[in-house]
Amino acid sequence: MISNLDSEDGSLKTQQLEISFATSNKGKRLLIHKNYLFRCNKTTASKKYWMCSERECGVYIHTSVTDELLSISGDHNHSANPDQIEVKLLRDKMKERILAETMSITKIYDEEIVKANLSKAATAIIPTVVEYRSNMSKARRKNTPVIPSSVMFDIPELYQQTLAGKRFLFIDVFLKRGKDRILVFSSDQQLKILFESDTIFMDGTFDITPAHFKQVFLIHAHKFGQGLPVAFCLLPNKRGKTYTELFDRLKDQACLMGTQFNPKCIITDYEPGLMPVVAQEFPVAIHSECMFHFNQAIHRKITDLGLANDYLHNETIRDQCRQLMALSLMPVDEVERQFQRLQTITSSTLSDLLLYFKNQWVHGVVPIHMWNFHDADHRTNNTSEGENVVVVHLFHFKVLSFIVYILAYNLRFATRLSKKHPNIWSFIQLIQ
Repeated sequence: MISNLDSEDGSLKTQQLEISFATSNKGKRLLIHKNYLFRCNKTTASKKYWMCSERECGVYIHTSVTDELLSISGDHNHSANPDQIEVKLLRDKMKERILAETMSITKIYDEEIVKANLSKAATAIIPTVVEYRSNMSKARRKNTPVIPSSVMFDIPELYQQTLAGKRFLFIDVFLKRGKDRILVFSSDQQLKILFESDTIFMDGTFDITPAHFKQVFLIHAHKFGQGLPVAFCLLPNKRGKTYTELFDRLKDQACLMGTQFNPKCIITDYEPGLMPVVAQEFPVAIHSECMFHFNQAIHRKITDLGLANDYLHNETIRDQCRQLMALSLMPVDEVERQFQRLQTITSSTLSDLLLYFKNQWVHGVVPIHMWNFHDADHRTNNTSEGENVVVVHLFHFKVLSFIVYILAYNLRFATRLSKKHPNIWSFIQLIQ
């Protein structure tokens, strides 16, 4: 039987809808028609000739080079195998995700199996996750550059651009010959938002840092009522000169773009190397540390002093510790007086904690105004801490919305990485 579809417009439209495509294990294109698989046997300037994938079957399909169905010839001498087609299409979808995403192969496999709702017969023939992971790991490695063994590596052009093909690698500089490399990824649009924003949030994180770098330093801008990630900085250390180099380069870029990098409010953590640089580089800006990191520091000290069990199980101890943290919400001129009051009523169990608080926060390293949030609109820079839980009173609903948005973003960010310290290529793919 030969059906010439050029003269049968109704049949052409009907059968054209029944054509789809898949990919063979060797990456070759396959045509699917009525649950039968066809492989391309020949291609000319105007046509493609497809033959049934069963060797003893003589059915042929002709399409144009643009995949328009032209004719079908012959009858199949075997039954269709819809279960095989179902599995083939599912495997193609898995492979597409595996090569495009950084999520673990096992997790992608599990997600797609759940969404596919396979028939019993298809479930019986699909490869196990162990079999599939082995093959796909090879495909992913083949599609990824060699993992660098030192900080001296070239970045392929594909990894210097956004998914839309625009410039994404903004800074690539060595502070020392062969070491202390800074990489900053930010598109022109992200930089524009950064330079236009009055309020920025900066924070370093370490668990997601690729090898040969010390930290991922994230900059978020408060724009459109949301916290937008605008710069992903891979830094070699936490030294002041590194932060100075970063800010100077951002200022230079702002000048090239006809504007200034001059935020009115900067919120950071209590990083010793960062605080003086912010004061020096942005002397007019209001520099405030965030409430989350203040409370985190107190909690960390509670643990270091062996008081974690008392904090969890002794309501009086827990209440007194919380009163100590609540000093950050008092008016600045009230803080010392209220701290002295706490010294007189607090359990002797907390004497070491009180001594630490006095030397670190009241009369010590960090001035009171730097950790006081009595008049602050933004009480946390929880922009890069997906797992942090902060309970604070926020005066403005827009700030609450901003924090919720950041928390959601960071949770997705950490989840998509799926493991600590990803390789550099997986990290770049994620932020692209």
